[in-house]
Amino acid sequence: MPLLESLVKRRKNREPLSYITGKAEFFKRQFSVDERVLIPRPESEQLVAQTINYVRKLGIEHPRIADIGTGSGAIAISIALEMPSAEVFATDISSEALKVAQMNAHKLGAEVEFTQGNLMGTLQGKFDLIVSNPPYIQSQVIKSLEPEVLREPRIALDGGPNGTEVISPLLEEIRKKLKPSYSAAYVEIDPPIADIALKTAQAKFSYAEVSILTDLAGLIRCISIENN
Repeated sequence: MPLLESLVKRRKNREPLSYITGKAEFFKRQFSVDERVLIPRPESEQLVAQTINYVRKLGIEHPRIADIGTGSGAIAISIALEMPSAEVFATDISSEALKVAQMNAHKLGAEVEFTQGNLMGTLQGKFDLIVSNPPYIQSQVIKSLEPEVLREPRIALDGGPNGTEVISPLLEEIRKKLKPSYSAAYVEIDPPIADIALKTAQAKFSYAEVSILTDLAGLIRCISIENN
């Protein structure tokens, strides 16, 4: 009974249910989560689906794939498990987040090479695909978010005053690390910053097909960059 009362109290204090249970579902699998990482959202599954579809469409046999700002590792691990022939890398600036990601990879039996660092600074070579769910919420909007969301790591949410403080340098690093042909990048964004994020991507990837992708609900979900 004391345990139940404790759990109820935590929920009344607006602690996210996933932090209370220590679990979150993502791409048909259960991941361990706690206050060190952002809780994986179903909407981010589109990054995994787009990656899988692109690899299969082009018939890339052994793709090199990078997940930037991996957090719990949900995206990178899902990709690795869905495509065993892929070589998957994942980075995060937070050493604590990487501990959670490594735990999830071990638990689920996924082969992912994790490295700590800012954006793609620790990664060597070129990649066939790069995915990222970076912080993209405008700083002034953070305080108006639901109390549950405010319990999550701010570093994983706050995209600066215009929401592109991380996305802009990330796109520049993607430009340098993406293979020049038959390659793609998918970066999750927030609808309010769609225009500026799209223009930034188009300026950096004038040679590629750059577009906005929507989810099943018709909501803006990510920037797509494809070198076909």
